[in-house]
Amino acid sequence: MIDITSVFASNIVGFLLMAGLLLSKGWRLQTKNSESGILLIMIFAVMVGCVFDPIASFLDGRPGSVARMGVYVSNTLLFFLNIIIGPGYITLIERHINESQSRFQKTLIYSVCSIEFIVLIINIFYPVVFGVDENNSYYRLGFYWLYIGAELFFLVYGLYVYIAAKKRGRFLKFFPAWQFLVPIFVGMIVQSLVYGISLIWPCVGVAFCAIAISLQNESIYLDKLTGSYNRFYLDEFINMARRRGGEYAALMLDMNGFKKINDNFSHSEGDNALIAIADILRDVTTNRGVVIRFAGDEFIIVLDSVTQEAVYECKDRINEAIAIYNETSGKPYKLSAAVGGAVFDFDEDNSDFMSGIDKLMYADKAEYYKTHDRRKRGMGDSDVRETN
Repeated sequence: MIDITSVFASNIVGFLLMAGLLLSKGWRLQTKNSESGILLIMIFAVMVGCVFDPIASFLDGRPGSVARMGVYVSNTLLFFLNIIIGPGYITLIERHINESQSRFQKTLIYSVCSIEFIVLIINIFYPVVFGVDENNSYYRLGFYWLYIGAELFFLVYGLYVYIAAKKRGRFLKFFPAWQFLVPIFVGMIVQSLVYGISLIWPCVGVAFCAIAISLQNESIYLDKLTGSYNRFYLDEFINMARRRGGEYAALMLDMNGFKKINDNFSHSEGDNALIAIADILRDVTTNRGVVIRFAGDEFIIVLDSVTQEAVYECKDRINEAIAIYNETSGKPYKLSAAVGGAVFDFDEDNSDFMSGIDKLMYADKAEYYKTHDRRKRGMGDSDVRETN
């Protein structure tokens, strides 16, 4: 038997949580518009769920064709919203840690969603997920568990992506997956095993609030201008690497002639140059590492692959990307940078990550200025030098 009062009460709480998150703009993340958009879509999905869940419960068992249609439509919509939440969660995680899906992964996720959608359409004409009896009462059928299994798949897959990123050395202190997983898992299990309880949408709302707060807390680790990670993130990474030990591949980049860009074209244009370099570095690394703005016009890239070959490949990709930018940007100046990198072993007591990477970068810069006049830097150079 459905307790209408508890159903309305729990969903009102879930709706108010989402409304508060929406109105306070807690979904808006600094310099991360794609993640903000995903959060916004999922917030609206939860709000819709919190509205139609009590409607479905209220109409359940009431006489009349209108009530019967309402039970069908509201429950169909609730199952459809489940198709949005799972893939949205995975996409949020992957965007956050700069992951890219393989063709197999995309095919798998799209296939699961397509199957869920097709079965839901079939259910309209031939009930296999849920049905409505002669008393207009909702009841579950065998394919109901398909949607439970699909949601579990998405949650487990998202957890796998998260754990794999952490094992590669990603610092995800303010993006703990359990804050999203536990409330949804508890709500899903309780609602599946105890008929008449309505917890799933309020629990999803709690999960979104937790993840939004975590992402807002993480903003302390983001550089406001470029959207890259900042010095605080670098400090946390170094501390983590020293605790864990092992080898890490990293590069340092310093822009050549950045002061001339500021002096000749304004500090605003200098900011644009920094943003352009940061965008180039993120495009180059994609899911291969993270980009950190160390200070001023200096950036550090920490790679997932711990090989010298990966360092050389990253330098080549930076070189190509900056050359393409200079050809197509239409700017009155050309970007240039000195780059140095290597594999560093944090198990060695005398290992000094920052001084080592700094020396490699400045060695590269010294080679650059053997053939370039410092007084003219920033006014047409487009090279990115390589060092050993």
